[in-house]
Amino acid sequence: MNQETIDPPLNNQSVLSLVFGILTFLSFCIGLAPFPFSDLICYPISFLLAILALVFGTISLIQIRRRNESGRPMAWFGIISGGLVLLCMICMIIIVVALFMFAPDFIPMPPFIQKFLI
Repeated sequence: MNQETIDPPLNNQSVLSLVFGILTFLSFCIGLAPFPFSDLICYPISFLLAILALVFGTISLIQIRRRNESGRPMAWFGIISGGLVLLCMICMIIIVVALFMFAPDFIPMPPFIQKFLI
């Protein structure tokens, strides 16, 4: 008895979500490297890629449910990796803002910024 199993088609947005999730992690980790100005280039790129991973992952989950397609784990990986990197970036921003607000003497400031401190 030969029965052919028909696999449901793969959702393209879930593949994009997976790719953007992997690129998000790579660009975020490269931004942590001790190379000059790597953070100024890599963090905005990883922020954009994280948002794209979240958007494509959410769209693909909706399409997978409606069209009965495959690719749910790839979509979830994109959503989780994009959300994790966005959470890390928000925590980093909060720490930097708190450092400037509560310990302004800890970081040497240029003279043109010192006159704007409260």
